Amino acid sequence: MHTDLPTIKTILRRYGFPESVTMTESFIDHWTPGKEIKAIFSVTLADRRKLVIKIVHDHTTSAKQQIIEAQSRFSEAMRARGIRTPRRYMANGQFCTLLPCRDLEGKVTVEDYCGREIFYITPHLSEEIGKLMAKMHLLSLEAQLTIGCGTLFSAAYDNDVDVYDRFCVLCQNEPIDRSPVNRIMALREEKLSRIRKAWPDLPKCAVQGDISVNNLVWDDEGLQVFDYNNAGDEVLVGDMVLEGLLTAFEMDLPDGVPETSRDGLFDAFLRGYLSVRPLNPQEQAVVWDIYTLWHGLWFTRIVYHKQSLEKVIGRGDWVAANGILTGIVSDMERVNDGRFLAQHP
Repeated sequence: MHTDLPTIKTILRRYGFPESVTMTESFIDHWTPGKEIKAIFSVTLADRRKLVIKIVHDHTTSAKQQIIEAQSRFSEAMRARGIRTPRRYMANGQFCTLLPCRDLEGKVTVEDYCGREIFYITPHLSEEIGKLMAKMHLLSLEAQLTIGCGTLFSAAYDNDVDVYDRFCVLCQNEPIDRSPVNRIMALREEKLSRIRKAWPDLPKCAVQGDISVNNLVWDDEGLQVFDYNNAGDEVLVGDMVLEGLLTAFEMDLPDGVPETSRDGLFDAFLRGYLSVRPLNPQEQAVVWDIYTLWHGLWFTRIVYHKQSLEKVIGRGDWVAANGILTGIVSDMERVNDGRFLAQHP
């Protein structure tokens, strides 16, 4: 969906920017007739200000105008409390406005451009990301901020890293050793039961919901976070563990850095988080179950990765498949080593 200059000027005037446009750059440009719009692009104005315009439409909850408005207000609440995040602009008292786009109704937002995303993860960056998340959690909790929808990463219920159904299908292959499979299934049920029992009493508030390197800028002043399109209300300890695992295991590494360094990346993230926001007793009582459940059944361990359970089964490598299953059991049975307790020098 190519966004023409008259449409861009209409949006800019609506948001109080009458200056002429000197340059545009498209980041995402997707349009499915009658179904979906996702257009994200920057515009440079005559006075050299650079803005990001987003136009979205689909049938998910996160694309509803009231949710985008609430996410924008949360972003501004974080900015007002000292979190480095791009300023969002209003038109007629709203951050999110409607614009007819071909055969759909686009939801439009305008914000400052903050720079290029980070391309890879390092231990130092991982620790700083942990600190940033903890600070945002604290500020949101103190102000009792809410958005009105969930996130992609509920450790107790639906989340985007849960591929257990696919795991069960893969393990129907006859050469698979049933002993570790049965143990994994039993451990999952035990841990989920304890997590869900504790869930209603754990601290919960609005969170950014996708604090990966792809949504961060690093400069001389430190980290700046952008993109709140997955922001929602979440239990903080679950958000911390799942996004910490995502940061450690799914972000690109610098050239020459081995995959074996990833556990250390999670430890760095955790160290940063706990230095700003130690867990309360209720969180400490359940965090080990959250960590061992999702670290053990991490989705790329089961699918997608070239050495995942799915791939080795596809190659008929039953020895490797059974080895992966044994490793999952080992991680899920790991005894609490105290790593989630804040360490004071």
